[in-house]
Amino acid sequence: MTTTTKLAVCNLCEAICGLELTIEDGTVTGVRGNADDPLSRGHICPKGVAIADIYTDPDRLRRPVRRVTTGSKTEWHEIGWDEAFELVTDRIAETVREHGGSAVGVYLGNPNVHSLGSQTHLPAMLRTLRSRNIYSATSVDQLPHQYVSHLMYGHQLLIPIPDIDRTQYFLVFGGNPMASNGSLMTVPDVAKRLKAVRDRGGKVVVIDPVRTDTAEVATRHPFIRPGTDAAFLLALVNAVLELGPPRIERYAGKLGGLDAALAAIRSFGVEAAAECTGISAAEVRTIAAELRAASSAVVYGRMGVSTQPFGTSANG
Repeated sequence: MTTTTKLAVCNLCEAICGLELTIEDGTVTGVRGNADDPLSRGHICPKGVAIADIYTDPDRLRRPVRRVTTGSKTEWHEIGWDEAFELVTDRIAETVREHGGSAVGVYLGNPNVHSLGSQTHLPAMLRTLRSRNIYSATSVDQLPHQYVSHLMYGHQLLIPIPDIDRTQYFLVFGGNPMASNGSLMTVPDVAKRLKAVRDRGGKVVVIDPVRTDTAEVATRHPFIRPGTDAAFLLALVNAVLELGPPRIERYAGKLGGLDAALAAIRSFGVEAAAECTGISAAEVRTIAAELRAASSAVVYGRMGVSTQPFGTSANG
């Protein structure tokens, strides 16, 4: 028996954790986190542990199959790759000719976004289809987040990345990085990183309607009524302004429209949010004071503030 060790990465989500694979006679017999990976630092989640089981699952399709229905009986027949490509091409072309490009729906998401072939060829294919019905992990998960990045920074992928390893105050809205490894933030081994915030004297505060895994390890967890994050954030900004003008010296010459934006929300005040959010004005002001006093602070929002009627406002 020949046993070797290979280094790899898990491509099932954006964290791309490093893996160490044990291979015996060509078969993966062990999967563990790569302790030397500079990002994941040995962290591995259940998906990574099971990656070899996914590959060897007896129910996994290894060749294309075609559905054949005879009367009330449906069977799946294995076909070759050439036949499969020809069948798909013909059916898509036929659909577009008969009903137009938007009759073809496309869904994109992990892990194809981590494929070089998808990155180089998929855009051309989508332009060829000319379909308006294109969906992705973005459209069901984070579109308001990316839309705000587009409006504020000029591109939907210019998303600010929280510096969790240096912040002294980590405020989380509608996110559960303990489960997601910090989606759009990408911080594998996030449990140790959150613990490190508190170990260096910082605070982790979670605003969420659910007692999540992250809320369990937080310094404080005010419960909020679902869908009211925008109201809470308006109140929070006003509470910060009560303590003094915004400290924007480091952003001189890089901001536009700030005065108009702050003037537009000033009439909302702080107290008005309490009734709809379920979080008292006193609690809002406490968080505002902690944010302003912290030597470095992060406000991180994720899926919970995107998938709601006021997602764009909440992310702005």
